[in-house]
Amino acid sequence: MDYKKAGVDTIKAQSYIKTLKENITATHKKSAYGSVMDNFGGFAGIFNTSPDLKDCHLVASTDGVGTKIELARRFKYYDGLGSDLLAMCINDLYCVGATPLFFLDYIACGKLDDSWYFPVMKSIASACEKVSIALLGGETAEHPGVMEDDHIDMAGFIVGAVHPDRVLPALDKIVPGDILYGFSSSGLHSNGFSLVRKVLEQIQNDDKSLYEKITGDINWVKEKLLVPTKIYDFMPKLQKEATIKALAHITGGGIYENLPRVLPENTAAVIDKPNVFQHEIFDIIGKYVKPQDMYHAFNMGIGMIAVADEGQRSIMENYGARIIGRLEKTSLEKHVIISGIDT
Repeated sequence: MDYKKAGVDTIKAQSYIKTLKENITATHKKSAYGSVMDNFGGFAGIFNTSPDLKDCHLVASTDGVGTKIELARRFKYYDGLGSDLLAMCINDLYCVGATPLFFLDYIACGKLDDSWYFPVMKSIASACEKVSIALLGGETAEHPGVMEDDHIDMAGFIVGAVHPDRVLPALDKIVPGDILYGFSSSGLHSNGFSLVRKVLEQIQNDDKSLYEKITGDINWVKEKLLVPTKIYDFMPKLQKEATIKALAHITGGGIYENLPRVLPENTAAVIDKPNVFQHEIFDIIGKYVKPQDMYHAFNMGIGMIAVADEGQRSIMENYGARIIGRLEKTSLEKHVIISGIDT
């Protein structure tokens, strides 16, 4: 017996990493916040921070792509998963006012295969390069006997920095009357796919023509069903131009669960324009899921919400934001009221 016969091919793994060296090191551009030390293939990545960050807090976040991977595997379309992985982490970082510094990935699989590995890794590196964040390191692990050969899972880890004066949410500055500004999502993003898959099964049973229409067209699958999660990379710039009091990344749990995380006690968020951004995929799923459950599971077209006063409106709109509601004082616990759903 040897390791390869047991299901783990370390030589193949090393050859894959060497092949991807150019893609990965392309993300190691020196920035105003620091630089990556040349340590490719080492045991850990090293980031040399800029002196400008000496008074800043370090911020870290981790997340994954979830069961969206199952549909990506089914349709053999992996090119968007790197953007999904980075987005789920970096968008959370923006919500505390931080500037991202570097990113790491972790991939677990039953068996390494270049049919999915290279598209996934190249998409991670490409996403990092587009937002000027270093892909500092990572790990790919084969788990024979634990995972099926063609199964994969992904996790991401991100580190950033924020000056104490710019930490969000600024709970002491949030007041009743503040405006809720919504930023459009690209679609489903990377959450709720356990429900999406169940709905697809039901559509297959109930309406085969619709099922063939939405699953038989690979372009529709790429552009509607598996469209990559939007990265709100303009947030650091926007926060320098506008006074933003809070940001909420709308992921699993929807607006109901994510927006209250950045609100002070005894505050109600009244969403009177929940449908400012329309996506066909939500209309299709909505035929099988109750409206309130839709808003508990999906972003429903609003991928990020900012809290700011009315005076920031023109700046916010320049970045594509739409007013979706306001904050009100309440004697109850902080909560969300969505027009047409809760009234």
